[in-house]
Amino acid sequence: MVKLINDPALRVQNLSAIEVERIEPLDIQGLLRTIWHGKFLILAVTSLFILAAGYYAFAVASPRFAATTTLKVETDHDPLAGPELTTMGLATDNSALNTEVAMLQSRHLLEQVVAGLDLGTNPAFNRYLTPIAPWSVTGIRNRLRDVLSGQQTATPDAAAIHEKTIENLAATLSVRSVRDTYIFEITATTGDPAMSAMVANALARAYLDDQVNAKQAVTARAFDWLAARVYDLQLELEGKETAINDLVVANRAHDAEALDALSRQSMETRQRLRDVQRALGNAEAKLDSFGATATNAALSDRQRLEADVQRFVDQAAALEVFQNELDSQLASQSASLIALQQLQREANATRVLYETFLARLRETSVQRDLHHADSRILAPATAGKYVAPRKVLILLIAGALGLALGILLVLGRRALRKGFITADMITDATGLPVLAQIPRLRIRKPRRLLDYLNAKPSSAAAEAIRNLRTSLLLANPEKVPQVILSTSSVAGEGKTTQSIALAHNLAGLGKRVLLIEADMRQPSFAQYLDCRGRDLGPLIVGDLALKDAVTHDTRLGADILPGKPTNQNPADRFASSQFAEFIADLRKTYDFVILDAPPVLPVPDARILAQYSDAIIYAVRWEKTDQRLVMEGQRALADVNATITGTVLAQVDTQRLHHYGGVHMGQYGKTYFQN
Repeated sequence: MVKLINDPALRVQNLSAIEVERIEPLDIQGLLRTIWHGKFLILAVTSLFILAAGYYAFAVASPRFAATTTLKVETDHDPLAGPELTTMGLATDNSALNTEVAMLQSRHLLEQVVAGLDLGTNPAFNRYLTPIAPWSVTGIRNRLRDVLSGQQTATPDAAAIHEKTIENLAATLSVRSVRDTYIFEITATTGDPAMSAMVANALARAYLDDQVNAKQAVTARAFDWLAARVYDLQLELEGKETAINDLVVANRAHDAEALDALSRQSMETRQRLRDVQRALGNAEAKLDSFGATATNAALSDRQRLEADVQRFVDQAAALEVFQNELDSQLASQSASLIALQQLQREANATRVLYETFLARLRETSVQRDLHHADSRILAPATAGKYVAPRKVLILLIAGALGLALGILLVLGRRALRKGFITADMITDATGLPVLAQIPRLRIRKPRRLLDYLNAKPSSAAAEAIRNLRTSLLLANPEKVPQVILSTSSVAGEGKTTQSIALAHNLAGLGKRVLLIEADMRQPSFAQYLDCRGRDLGPLIVGDLALKDAVTHDTRLGADILPGKPTNQNPADRFASSQFAEFIADLRKTYDFVILDAPPVLPVPDARILAQYSDAIIYAVRWEKTDQRLVMEGQRALADVNATITGTVLAQVDTQRLHHYGGVHMGQYGKTYFQN
């Protein structure tokens, strides 16, 4: 990782301001080793998952059988169907196909299947038909729900049961459209192979019947509408034809030749009127040309002309009257003919509509029996095939999950572990060598410690104590430690056991050894040795001779100076000059003086006693002692300029330790514990 200084000026002035932090590479081998060490836990978790999955797959889960019905959309229309039926066919675009998939799963069709197969009486779809066992999972869940809600679960009514039956049926069905085809697949999955086939086929038939029924309903509505319209047009046509007949009868408007003759007669009368008016004009002009003194002959002509004029006037008047009558008749006949033609046109239009709708009505009546579904069954479902539970797959998944969880537990246990497992871990954390690794002794009572060491001089525990002795004596070749302090971070670490065992081992070399119980706050020598505690105060101040205070234990082979609680604070007593003189006198008498001191962190006694010691051995309980406590104890001794000679990994579980590939013995090699 590269860290850059944020100040731009510093980056410009000094490019060496870049700080490089080394990232430790991922210890793959360490992870694999940890996983291998936890193989039994991983195996146990994996086996538990496989057993649970096997119990579910073989004993709990109900077998499921799937049956599939295949439908095909008919893309070719029936040639016998008219255009109005062709437009009612099923479209084949993606949206239409997806709509049909949704239709196949619609409540409308599911209700038909429930009714057709009478699924309301089938316990597989209507769970209310089967009594719920009081101690079943469902029964316990219902009772808990009743207790928490404070209400008794009501028995569902028929409508609720019917609704639940439809939901259960929907849960057993799946419909899909095969990609890039016009094929649907209806799959029913139940606990009975025959029932799966029945459900799938029933849904397919209900779907086809629904298509036909929908078309028939549309055709029936069209037939009713056409029949009503034809009836209305028929009445309208009859009314218009009646009006035409009435008009013809009243005005003979239908006789176009009579109208033409009347028109010709009118034209002829008008021409005759013009001729008479012209002749009248001529006669009046001639009459005006006669003078007043006309002769008898002229008078006769005048009278004749006057008679002609009068005749022409009478003819003209008669012709005008006749012409007016003709014009009136002609106008009336023309209006009637126009009205007749309008009625005839309207009647013809109504007749065309009537005949068209009548033909459509007849076609619809015939085609009501020609309807067919827009799909057909390609392959009906047969007895269902076993599909669940997929036992092998369940076992494989359970094994994989168990393996993954086991590995996570092993890695998590390692990540959360606060104690030390190997000597390398202590050395890496504290920088101190591990003088020995003492196994947990298989003894029921502390008093049998010395009997065990004497009876088994070649045991793993005895060899571990020899390793401690050897490492301690060779820690400083220039000066063999004479006063040895045994302590730990907190109580219960095994420091007293290692003090007694070390004294026993040193005494076995023929050395004069004194074991002092310096933990006068909670003395424990009486649990291990045949001795009684005494107040060390008179001995320290010189009021009691050493030979009168010590006790020699033949099993231990060394002298013992047990202590007991007193009113005086032990720390004050150890810090006195008399105690320093007392230790100096002991150096003259004994080859080795072992101080079994209290823990470092709770009380200051060990830090004071460390000032008189030549070597300090620090007990760390295997896997239990928090690493933080060990570091704090080390710092506490370092604060008083006391240097720990080495640590002892105590109470090691040899059986579990074997899974970690043996124990590293500091700088003195490796060993495997064997009893």
